Amino acid sequence: MVPKHIVAHNIAAWGAYKPLSAFAVRILESRTNVHFTVLIQGGIMYKKFMRELDKIPRKQLDRILPRFHVIDLTGEDVNPFKPLIEFSTAFEALCISKPVTCRTTGAVIQELPSPSICIIDPFAGYAIDAVRIIAGSDCLVFSWMTAPAGASLRLFGPEEYGGGGDLSVKVDQEVKRTGRDAMEIGRELFDNLVVGKVIHIPGISPTYDYEWYPQETGVKHDHVLFLAGQKYMRNTDGTLCVSSSVYESEAMEVTKEWLRSMKKECYAVGPLSLPDSFSPMQAHDEKESSAISFLSKMQSEFGERSVLFISFGTVFWPTQPEKLWAILDELITSRKPFILAHSSPLARVPDEKKQMIAESGLGMEMSWSPQEKILSHPATGWFITHGGWNSTQEALAHRVPVIYWPFSADQPYNAARTCQLDAGFELIEVRTGEVGTQKPYRFKDSSHPPSFTVSAAREEFKLLLQRIDGEEGRVVRSNFERLGGLMDETWNKGCEARENLESFLRRFVD
Repeated sequence: MVPKHIVAHNIAAWGAYKPLSAFAVRILESRTNVHFTVLIQGGIMYKKFMRELDKIPRKQLDRILPRFHVIDLTGEDVNPFKPLIEFSTAFEALCISKPVTCRTTGAVIQELPSPSICIIDPFAGYAIDAVRIIAGSDCLVFSWMTAPAGASLRLFGPEEYGGGGDLSVKVDQEVKRTGRDAMEIGRELFDNLVVGKVIHIPGISPTYDYEWYPQETGVKHDHVLFLAGQKYMRNTDGTLCVSSSVYESEAMEVTKEWLRSMKKECYAVGPLSLPDSFSPMQAHDEKESSAISFLSKMQSEFGERSVLFISFGTVFWPTQPEKLWAILDELITSRKPFILAHSSPLARVPDEKKQMIAESGLGMEMSWSPQEKILSHPATGWFITHGGWNSTQEALAHRVPVIYWPFSADQPYNAARTCQLDAGFELIEVRTGEVGTQKPYRFKDSSHPPSFTVSAAREEFKLLLQRIDGEEGRVVRSNFERLGGLMDETWNKGCEARENLESFLRRFVD
């Protein structure tokens, strides 16, 4: 068979790279003539990617390593909002079979076939532009969409499908008309998406547009990625969507319909995650060991599924932490064991709160947490999270139902869709900010809408603890576990993800 070469790149976001590791492994195991190169940022991204590959049994990994090339382009952490100039240099070298060196290991790859396919997340527009300029039509580019189809419709889709339309076109038109700065115009158009309009996304109940921003995030320049995603998802040759019709049949079908209208295919290839060959009780390092020890202790005292795991990922953190402290206090009062992860650089956990957690005998706080190790432990019963797609997929894989506390991006959709399936819960009173605390659509006719106060957030959570311990919690858990099983089956022979991967490879690789 003729050797083929696939190159992949994302902005510095673990939510994009984690599923890519599993996708690359599946391709390399399916096609022995394929080389797969990941051009990745250095620092934490490179380290996490390589650690993810360590989940694979050594013999299995050794079979594909000669064709699997992970190249650190920068040697250090980078700003995900800035174009990575090192990408174009490395890609051009690959196109002419010149050497490319990994900045971490010093390993050199060279004399590989010229890339014929690039898989790039649409937020990395600079990389898509570089591929078009350097390789032209010799290399196809596919959007790497690591959010569900329904969220993609809202974030990037046309207005008739619940999206905001292609704002990048409007930005270009306004720049030509006025000569103003494109980023300034983009920020204005982005802000104008919140006008109180009712949004209809297939597969979830109607919402107001402002409900897609239920929290003040403290994250600047989010409009930069938003505009890039809108523009470049339309400018690629197709989309690989890390989701499944099992989870969102209506939205997936509409997304395919939209992309086909532009003569582009959408391949649903989710869920994607590498199974850990280590036992849930086997630790890789000291932090995993301490988490396992705490969970095992709580299991012996409170039983299986007793611990609530709280994590907002590596980016987000409540800007009104008083609501979080109130919820922790309620957990302690109710004698519910918990782990609080605070990995975000925005997180500030005062010493007195750390002391409160430690002295409770019920809680553990960690600046970084081994999320999948915690979710896989039999003591873990519920997952309170911002609800990014990676976290939702991991929860499904380990059958730990989710209590959503969404912030932005795909998270409000994930919460709405999972709750629509009666497979999860969402906290409403925790919403913050001028935008987030407007009346939700579900309360539009209610004389008792949420008040969004700290006391209301605590009371809502107190009642939720009662609900999850009762019949409603049993039903939600059962539905979530069933959904997780159905998601796993999508990679069985003859099922959606497996068939879509084969279809993609037969059409563009074989």
